Amino acid sequence: MKLPRTIRFFRKPDHISFLIGFPTLLIVLPTNIFALKVASFLFFSFTLAYEIFEIRKGNRDIFKLDHFTFIFGYTLVIISLGYEHVLIIPIAVALMGFTLAFEIYRVRKLDLENKEKKRKL
Repeated sequence: MKLPRTIRFFRKPDHISFLIGFPTLLIVLPTNIFALKVASFLFFSFTLAYEIFEIRKGNRDIFKLDHFTFIFGYTLVIISLGYEHVLIIPIAVALMGFTLAFEIYRVRKLDLENKEKKRKL
């Protein structure tokens, strides 16, 4: 099934999980609710597990900028579960926001490249 370009980012389980975990983490920023930290940790854990599964299948490149920022942000979320500091969650939100923006940019760029290839044929 061909999805419209605007929602192509939402087609995979790891993206959906990330898109649930990111707003949950955004809510943690002003509220600092521990249960929401745990929820975002669980959603990001699923995202990481699915990415590892995809990498093992050979469908993914390991060394991408968004993977590094995701891992660093994920680590900060884990640290925030046991250690309270005013900068941990804001830095994690910034890193996860960059990860989201980069992934959307990459998907859109690939869509445009594929569109150009089809037009040339």
